[in-house]
Amino acid sequence: MEKKIWNTDSFFNNFLFPMIVLVLYGVSYTLIVPKIYSTGVNIAFTDRLWKIVIVGILVVHLFYFLILKLKDTKIIKFVFKHSQSVFEYSMGNINKGDFLLLLLPLTPVVQYIINNQEMLSFTEMLIVLAFFLLFSSLYIFIIPVIFGNGRSIRTLMILGTTFAFTVISMPFLSQQFSWYELGRLKFQLPIFIGVFLAIWILYNLKQRRILYLLLGLIFVTNSITQLISINKPAGDQSASTQSKLPAMVKGRTPVAEPNIYLLVYDSYVPNEVMKAYGFDNSAQADYLSSQGFKVYPRIYSIGSATAETMSRVFDVSSVLIGNPRKGISGDGVVQEILKNLGYKTYGIFPTYWEFYGIGSSYDYSYPELATPAYVQMIGGVLIGEFRFDLSFEEHSHDQYVNEKQSILRSISHEQAFVYTHTNVPAHSQNSGACRPNEIELYKERVTGANIEMQQDIETIIANDPEAIIILAGDHGPHLTKNCKKELTNNYKISEITRLDIQDRYGTFLAIRWPDNDFEEYDDITVLQDIFPAVFAYLYKDESILESEVIPNTVNDSFISGAGVKNGIIHGGVNDGEPLYVSGGN
Repeated sequence: MEKKIWNTDSFFNNFLFPMIVLVLYGVSYTLIVPKIYSTGVNIAFTDRLWKIVIVGILVVHLFYFLILKLKDTKIIKFVFKHSQSVFEYSMGNINKGDFLLLLLPLTPVVQYIINNQEMLSFTEMLIVLAFFLLFSSLYIFIIPVIFGNGRSIRTLMILGTTFAFTVISMPFLSQQFSWYELGRLKFQLPIFIGVFLAIWILYNLKQRRILYLLLGLIFVTNSITQLISINKPAGDQSASTQSKLPAMVKGRTPVAEPNIYLLVYDSYVPNEVMKAYGFDNSAQADYLSSQGFKVYPRIYSIGSATAETMSRVFDVSSVLIGNPRKGISGDGVVQEILKNLGYKTYGIFPTYWEFYGIGSSYDYSYPELATPAYVQMIGGVLIGEFRFDLSFEEHSHDQYVNEKQSILRSISHEQAFVYTHTNVPAHSQNSGACRPNEIELYKERVTGANIEMQQDIETIIANDPEAIIILAGDHGPHLTKNCKKELTNNYKISEITRLDIQDRYGTFLAIRWPDNDFEEYDDITVLQDIFPAVFAYLYKDESILESEVIPNTVNDSFISGAGVKNGIIHGGVNDGEPLYVSGGN
């Protein structure tokens, strides 16, 4: 009896060849990702994906050849018969409606653009959109057309759509599941397989119109939803919430006009909070006292992130006015008043972050733009997570410190205001999953920040001893609970403790005044009261303190509805109690 001949056309087109292509996707993906990062959720995912696919191919082949043996099949046969070339045949299998497949991977791209519109110019938005349009087209159309073999074109298109959508959506998944550098395959693979099967079923069961309609609805609905949510007013922005400071000093001449230095150390908190983490930083407070600083141990910010804290400091307002970077970029109420008084303003930073989407309004600023914001966004998407430390800047921290020291040494002969914001000690990686040694890492960074602070102080005092020197943190380091700024999605208000609130809103503050005639002017409750106190001192007018902001934390939803009002905790474990209890340094 003659053995059967088995035509393997369907097996090759719909399984073997697409799986081989998927292996190539995974192996080659790291070539696309910026070389500055060797780790990331997408890098780990694609690396594991191609290895799993190879194992799957081998296993299926074993079963396949076993079946052939059992069926007593003589020849495995694959035949592609068509009058056209493979390329022409592949192109002929692409319908006009298939281009709507691009909408699926572009949906999260539009979401990222809308959520970060304050960082991106209109041109940069178009560049990001165009990049991921080409990126998605590469996997959905270009590779399938070039390498497709006959009817495999449709399966490859669906596979490319799934791959592009999965890797582009990874930053969103990383945020939702609190992934840092490494995701969880038990979530990633079901999403990948589920998306593939949903598209494949609708496409191959002649329900393409339904598929195209769904893709369009998802794209449009998601985009409109994001636009509505991102453009909601941040709060009451009526005239009554705007700063009273400009009107209170307009047309007046200060009694004193010393240089003013505002030195901010990211996520630096009072020693009461550091003691709660398990280490004592009182030696630094003792050093500051020996240098003539007054340490304010019970200060907090009404915001819990850099832009929302410092822009309110410079606008002396409870609300954000315009672009969230407006104040820190040099266009705040404070800088405007100082410029009108003849001060030259300086903004010195480790990166260009403070200026993205708005530019610098300082008379002198550092650094210049090294890496555009759209490059940062594209890199974050390809890596698969928008990490706070994601940076492609060409400037090193040492370069920043050298520039800062140079400015601090050289401006004593000018009438100057200097704002520097160093990126130490810095907060946790803020992924929603604490590293095992998160607090130890923060402690090490505090040590580095202390050294940098002492260098800054000694330089200023040596060159400009009559200046006002303000040392501050901007917010807490996010080390408690899940090491994430926003706790609402993971914890009930009944679980929020004093330390959780200090850990997000607590801020360090120490000021070296030129003389002892300051005590009636330094009525400071929150960080946003700094400049009402400074201007009250300059004008020797206690009434200027009336321009202080309402000392109530904003965005209390970040800590499950708990908050601080005038130094008293509202909600949570310590409801009705003071935010700080030690009162010491």
